[in-house]
Amino acid sequence: MIGGPDGQMEPLEWAKFVIRNKAEDDYSAALSILSSKADQGVSDAEFYLGLVYARGQGIDRDFTLARKWLQRAADKENMNAAYFLAKIYLRGYGIDADPVKAAALFERCAEDGDIRAMYELGLLYMDGNGVSRDLGKTFNLMLDSANGGHKEAQFVLGQLYKTGAGTDQDSREAVKWLSAAAMHGHKGAQILLGDMYATGDSVDKDIDEANRWYDMADGKISN
Repeated sequence: MIGGPDGQMEPLEWAKFVIRNKAEDDYSAALSILSSKADQGVSDAEFYLGLVYARGQGIDRDFTLARKWLQRAADKENMNAAYFLAKIYLRGYGIDADPVKAAALFERCAEDGDIRAMYELGLLYMDGNGVSRDLGKTFNLMLDSANGGHKEAQFVLGQLYKTGAGTDQDSREAVKWLSAAAMHGHKGAQILLGDMYATGDSVDKDIDEANRWYDMADGKISN
């Protein structure tokens, strides 16, 4: 065993801890462990090694190797690896952007219950990027992600209800989800709610309530 915070961590768990916590002094030892375990086909090690190469943690950033290791882990149904691989294809890190591949990977992750992937896939359907534009699918994905606590999805869902995009317009649901995002610290939602209450947009005009949301966005009061 290698000593971690409690002195009793298995080598792979210790290496993962080092990468997650960005303990730079231990990068070299952690990389050695991850490389060894990845060569043995351990999917968690492949995933973390892919992250190391993507982020350049203690090693030169190399998206070709990042994709290699993330793909190997994703092929073993490691959904965290599939999610980050999708992000690489979507953003075009070290490769031409491929939103079609990204959408397919996000779909796998979303079906597995990943609320981050639901949100990302919802945006793709909203923009018609890599998939056919479908606001109904955007709404359903954002709803599932928002119910899982994803604040960006809550913000988007609130706007979908506010405008009636992909669903029936519903001011009460709009305020509900914008408020949920705002209470999770989403500044855009805080400002939008302030604007809505200041002008009486979809809600009764209430300057005190508007100022409460503006103050929250400015950090004058806690959410």
